[in-house]
Amino acid sequence: MIITCPECKRKYRLEDSQVKAPYEKMRCSRCGHIFVYDGGRNLKTEEKVFTGPLSAGPSAFAETPVPKKSRKGLMALAAGGWYAWMNHLMAGNRRLKLQNVEGQETPIRDGKIFLIRGTVANNSTKPRKYVILEAKLFDQQGAIIGEHLALAGLPLSSDDVRQMQKPDIEKKVAEFRKANLGAFVLSPAREIPFSIVFPNTYSGKPKEFSVEIVESPFL
Repeated sequence: MIITCPECKRKYRLEDSQVKAPYEKMRCSRCGHIFVYDGGRNLKTEEKVFTGPLSAGPSAFAETPVPKKSRKGLMALAAGGWYAWMNHLMAGNRRLKLQNVEGQETPIRDGKIFLIRGTVANNSTKPRKYVILEAKLFDQQGAIIGEHLALAGLPLSSDDVRQMQKPDIEKKVAEFRKANLGAFVLSPAREIPFSIVFPNTYSGKPKEFSVEIVESPFL
């Protein structure tokens, strides 16, 4: 399949087997843009999104010529850019609010994880198709020792994970990502829980963490 970064338009050729579930998260290796792929459901081609490193050789990339535009065309382009910014980028995220966020290193049956929990509230008048969060862990010196992306909608408590092993947690997250698409939707004036788990993706002793919304298009 061919996947196009919605930010810089770079094209990547991936085997179908590399995309294991709807809403696969990816990161463009060219411009660093984070996006999410939903298996092509109800999206225009340029809106298909993913997150996680992408790899592609020179043959997978094709430049698209940019036609000359009239003044009227430039005005339409500006209006379209404003709409995209409001609906798909950080402007829309300003109407979302992270609430009751807490994070701690938690012992589990076969080791330890760092678990971050909270909720996302939708203060806009439109539903969100999904919400992608990015969490980071920092050590005593403020250096990043772990980064992780997650879909909002999965509730995991500290008590839940203490009774689980790492493969159990990974299975739980994978099953959630394959759930009915309605599990990802955030309706207006509603909240959705999130759980971000760092199983083996950090080293050292975390001192601080951060969470931010990186993708939340309107439905």
